[in-house]
Amino acid sequence: MNEQIDLKGDGRVLLYLRTDGRSPLYQAKIKVPGSKGYKRISTKTANQKEAERFALDLYEELYFHVKSGGTLASKTYKQIFREWKASIEFEPDCKIKTRLLGILSRVETYSVEYFATKDIRSITKKEFFEYWNWRKTNYKRVVPSNETLNRERTSIISLFKFAVDRGYITALPDIPKNEVKGIARRSTFTNDEWRRITRNMREWVKAGQNKGKGRDRFILQQYVLIMANTGMRVGEIRHIRWSDLRTIKTLDGNRLIGDVRGKTGRREVVFQKGSEEYVKRLYNFRKNELGKDPHQDELIFLSRKSGKAYTTFKTSFNSMLQFSNIDIERNGERRTIYSLRHFYATQRLSEGTSAYLLAQQMGTSVEMLEKFYGHVVTADVADRISKTNKQHPKNFASNYPFEN
Repeated sequence: MNEQIDLKGDGRVLLYLRTDGRSPLYQAKIKVPGSKGYKRISTKTANQKEAERFALDLYEELYFHVKSGGTLASKTYKQIFREWKASIEFEPDCKIKTRLLGILSRVETYSVEYFATKDIRSITKKEFFEYWNWRKTNYKRVVPSNETLNRERTSIISLFKFAVDRGYITALPDIPKNEVKGIARRSTFTNDEWRRITRNMREWVKAGQNKGKGRDRFILQQYVLIMANTGMRVGEIRHIRWSDLRTIKTLDGNRLIGDVRGKTGRREVVFQKGSEEYVKRLYNFRKNELGKDPHQDELIFLSRKSGKAYTTFKTSFNSMLQFSNIDIERNGERRTIYSLRHFYATQRLSEGTSAYLLAQQMGTSVEMLEKFYGHVVTADVADRISKTNKQHPKNFASNYPFEN
């Protein structure tokens, strides 16, 4: 190492040239009060004046970083991802852990490969513009839409929040969004298609009994009916347990209530009148399967193969649509199980349900309902916002624990 230039006269900011012949660029060695060791970094310039300016600016930045609770310890994007992943393993709440693992997967699939060895502090808005361009030509199955990339962006922000909490950075970077042109209406079903689905599902379940698929098809049938009558998210309905259900008495009869935990936290979901019958079918089916009442902490949608929640119904759902002669794609949008949530929202709004109450029911906002379902929000919906049914205590006996 050549002679060091002490820029501040106190040994905190040193500048030098390497003597090994590998780089003609100036290197900086910086020490900040309150931190251990030095931060070593290339100034990326052979001009001494530019190198001095770079080193002094970096010292000021690191000084305030340490003062704000940060550290000089350099961590790469991949190192922080691994640390974040390890921390999630200790999450005691299974439902929260499952949601976090989904977020983790979206971050790991592409961004860890791209940013792997980059210092977390060096990733700026410019790097993310370059990343989004890279992502549009690097994918596993289909070209990602801007909506898909924005969902990935939300997951990546979670990693940076973890980095802030651990003191590796002091603030979140400005991660640009991908422009979404127009409002993409969510894929759903027409009333005629829904009637065909409900009518044909019975035959589809029967046809599967000879193929050893009767159980899974029966479970999916109830899953579809419950989703279309509650508007729950896929992750919420998949992890609901018998103990999460209870029944209340309202002015127009008894209603089943589900206590769910999702991306917006914990909330109570009201089942449409009559849809408690689908839950009873599942309860009776499981009771017959076990020869006794199922345990209250057991998942309602339990896979017999894994003993855990079903991971996906995609293949069975598409099979059911084909059996019912329903196009999987409509108006350029692919129908998925999530389309049942959108069907629920469309039905409730077209019936004049309060947008405010519906937003609470679905764990979303009135603004999001207006954004995606504005074509079915009528003028009188606003007049109904303050209207709701009063709840009365239940007073009846039942064979089902969620009705007692």
